[in-house]
Amino acid sequence: MPDDKILPFSSEDAQIEAAILEAKSSIGQFIAAFTKPTSRQKSFLVKVVFDVGEQREHIWVADLGLAGDKLRGVIANEPNLPGLKYMQKVEFEPRYISDWMYIEDGYLVGGYTTRVIRDRMTPEARAEHDASAPYKFRSAT
Repeated sequence: MPDDKILPFSSEDAQIEAAILEAKSSIGQFIAAFTKPTSRQKSFLVKVVFDVGEQREHIWVADLGLAGDKLRGVIANEPNLPGLKYMQKVEFEPRYISDWMYIEDGYLVGGYTTRVIRDRMTPEARAEHDASAPYKFRSAT
């Protein structure tokens, strides 16, 4: 689903940290849409922080559901962390969500870290990304 290449970023990256804070502060919008989606909304994913030893990675998770007091889903992109793989089932606590997204009327909603990563691309890379993404981006207003 998301076409984010696995790019390392530091907790000292102010733009990414601001995007994560924006995603966390707006998670209610995601929950409202996810629990009662309209026919115009699809492809609900969350980006989750996973730690393996000293390594940390933010990974998109799809096919979301509840598992007791935890959330569950499947890894939706190819992770770099050892022991995790694409389409692997995982459980996680909501506090580890660092971003969220869904598609509405063909446009990305949420995806705050994705937008930062996209904004940093060269015009050529951005055009290639946009052509292969399963959603469109609204122009900034």
